Amino acid sequence: MSANWQNILIYAVVLWCCWRLLRRFLPDWSWQTQARLSYFFETRQSLWFKRLGQGLRPAASIPAGCGTHCSKCKTCA
Repeated sequence: MSANWQNILIYAVVLWCCWRLLRRFLPDWSWQTQARLSYFFETRQSLWFKRLGQGLRPAASIPAGCGTHCSKCKTCA
């Protein structure tokens, strides 16, 4: 494996780990950022960009409270 491929692989793993860290500790910010990126790509003319935007579209957020079956307080179950 060449040095360039190793560097690309290391950078990809580090970026993925940073993204997971942000999603864990800043969930609202990461959701909004992902939604903005998705909207940016979906509004472009290219079909490739539209598909990328649809792939980046974040999942709908689930409201907290009873009825979500989160099993934290054990009152829903």
